[in-house]
Amino acid sequence: MKGAVLMVLSLVAVALGGLALVSTLSKPSLDSIILARDLAISATAVATGIVAPLLHRKFTEDSEEKVSK
Repeated sequence: MKGAVLMVLSLVAVALGGLALVSTLSKPSLDSIILARDLAISATAVATGIVAPLLHRKFTEDSEEKVSK
């Protein structure tokens, strides 16, 4: 069950990050600091959505191996 919730939240993070990225790139701010901030937030959301399930899988496999030994 935890894995399904994690996958849903990861998909939401990727979707929202992607939408924010498209929005930022389609109408960029004239202020370079605001543009950089928006791009960083979008990239972080997409990266978190992609990396979170991979890290969860890695660390749950490690803990399952320790329990079985």
